Amino acid sequence: RRIMRLLVTRPALDAVGLADILAAQGHDVIISPMIEIELNAVALPKADRHGGLALTSANGVRALMAHLAQLPQRQRDHEMAQWHARPAFAIGPQTALALQAAGFGDIHQADGALAALVALIAARFEGDLPLLHIAGRDRAGDLVSGLGEKDIACHRAVLYRAEAATDFTPAAAAALGDAQEPVEGVVIYSQRSADIFCALYARLEKAGAFGIDGGSDGEGDGSRTKNRALTRPKAFCLSEMIAATMRQAGFEAVAPPAPDSDALLAMLPLSRD
Repeated sequence: RRIMRLLVTRPALDAVGLADILAAQGHDVIISPMIEIELNAVALPKADRHGGLALTSANGVRALMAHLAQLPQRQRDHEMAQWHARPAFAIGPQTALALQAAGFGDIHQADGALAALVALIAARFEGDLPLLHIAGRDRAGDLVSGLGEKDIACHRAVLYRAEAATDFTPAAAAALGDAQEPVEGVVIYSQRSADIFCALYARLEKAGAFGIDGGSDGEGDGSRTKNRALTRPKAFCLSEMIAATMRQAGFEAVAPPAPDSDALLAMLPLSRD
C-alpha cells in the first residue's frame, strides 16, 4: 500500500536514487526535474595551481569529474591523482557524499550554509595556493568574496549550468491534476528548484489544469457544478529558506532543523506495516 504520492524535483541523476529510497519506503514516486545540468565548454584549471577544492553543490563534483573524463587518459589520471591528493571542502552532506563517491579522501563538510563553509575553510585550510571553487552559472551566494574577506585566495571555475525546466513531465502534470490520486507531497532540495516549481505550478493553475468539472448535477437539467481546486501538495524542503519560499507561494511546507537529506526524509510518513 502506498503511503503518499510524491513528486521529486531534483536533477535526473539525483532524482533516480532518491526515488528508489522513497519507493522502498512504500511511496508512489514521480520524477520531474526542475533543473537539468549541462557542462560548459571551458578548460578545467590545473590542479597543481591550486591548494584544494571548494564545492557548493554535488553538481560541482559531477561537473569536475565529467571534465576530467574528457581529457586524454594519461593527463586525466595525472590530474585526478593531483586533485585527490588535495583537501576538498563541501558545503553539506550531499556534496560530501558525492566527493567520497568520486574518490576523494580528505573531505571537510560544513552544515549546508555558505557562511558555514567559509568558516570551515578559514579554520582548516592551510595551503599556500588558492582554492578552486567549482561553480555553476547561477549561484545563490558568492563564496569567492566570502573567502576574500578572510584573506583566503579562491578562484572560480564555472564548469556547468543548471537549465530551468520549461514544463513538468507529462506524467507529473497528469498526476498533479489527478482528482482521484493527486500528488500529496513535493520534495524540493534547492531554492532555484522551488522557484521553478512555483512558476510552473502557477501556470498550470492559471490554465485551469487543476480544476475538476463536476458534470451535471444528476437532475437532468443540464446545469453544471462549479470547478473545485485540487488540494496543493505539501512541500518537503531541504532547508527552512526553501520552505519559506514555498509558503509565500501558498503551499504548506516543512523543513528539518538543518539542511540534511536524511533529516528531510525522516519527516515523511513511514509505513507501520
